Amino acid sequence: MLIVDPIYLFLFNFLVGIILGNVLNRGDFCIAGIIRDIFLFKDYTLFRALMLLIIVQIPLFYLGRILGLIHFYPPPTYHQPSLGTALGGLIFGIGMVLAGGCVVSTLYKMAKGNLTNFLAFIGIVVGSLIYAEMHPSWETFRKSTLISHSIFIKGSGVISFFLVLTGLLLFYKWKKEGKWKVFAYAQGYIQPWKVALIFALLNFMVYIFSGWPMGITTAYAKIGAYIEKLILPEYINKVLYFSQDSLVVVSNNLIISGGAGPKVDLYFYTELALLLGILLGSFLTSLYLREFKIFGFPPLKQACFALVGGIMVGYGARVALGCNLKYLAGALPLLTIESILFAINMTLGAFLGSMIIKKFLI
Repeated sequence: MLIVDPIYLFLFNFLVGIILGNVLNRGDFCIAGIIRDIFLFKDYTLFRALMLLIIVQIPLFYLGRILGLIHFYPPPTYHQPSLGTALGGLIFGIGMVLAGGCVVSTLYKMAKGNLTNFLAFIGIVVGSLIYAEMHPSWETFRKSTLISHSIFIKGSGVISFFLVLTGLLLFYKWKKEGKWKVFAYAQGYIQPWKVALIFALLNFMVYIFSGWPMGITTAYAKIGAYIEKLILPEYINKVLYFSQDSLVVVSNNLIISGGAGPKVDLYFYTELALLLGILLGSFLTSLYLREFKIFGFPPLKQACFALVGGIMVGYGARVALGCNLKYLAGALPLLTIESILFAINMTLGAFLGSMIIKKFLI
């Protein structure tokens, strides 16, 4: 079911991005905000929707495999867990709280005219560029600190069954208690549980047609590489991270490769297309709802937090070889060790970030 034609692959991911940007905008579904609100306000309202997103994809991914719809298992972008995953998750978690958004929510909020998130976007690109300079050292560290040679946890099938069963019982309980509905008066608002289901279906389609669930952070590094090529065209060829392909996929005797370098490749057709689509989808939605507004420049302290947080998000995602989109929405439903390690440390980082916010900003 893979789309191997580059143009169709780009258009598919771009369209998915437009739909996702629209839905996230209308539902204000921000994973960074969901986790931050737990620590700052003891608010679990939107966390239920995040759980729904993760749990629903367990049977979806399984069904895709037994029906032969999914080509790669495990996905080629998933790796063996290492201490790099843990450290990257911790840095990422702190950063997303300070920045006020993750790699996805920063996009849809920025497209609504939010300058704070624009600063975070710049920070993510800068953080990716900083990592590029240190990539060889981090790659050596990652390979020397592998926690396991297995990608999946043992007994993942049985554990998946009990997770889905437990999830269904909780979802039914919350429905009886009326906890799914969020009262909002914004025009065109989409309930979080609906956002989660649409998100899950889109991610399932991406897994089928692109070869692996959604990812987006290599696209940020790619944007940084294009900018660096414009400014320092001779220097960028010396950066190992931008000169090597990080992914090589063989399908139907066709070899497709991609990396963070400034070139049109597999990541250009998938992650960058998705990123551009999210921006456009959110922007068009804001125009349609007459909500687009360029907010004033944030106070200096908040601006600094957004920029530094963005740098940590971009850097942490590269150290961990992925972000919350990749690990929570894609790898966690597959019960990979890497995703569990990232999720635990990202949550710890979000807690630390929340404490910093509470002390210095609120």
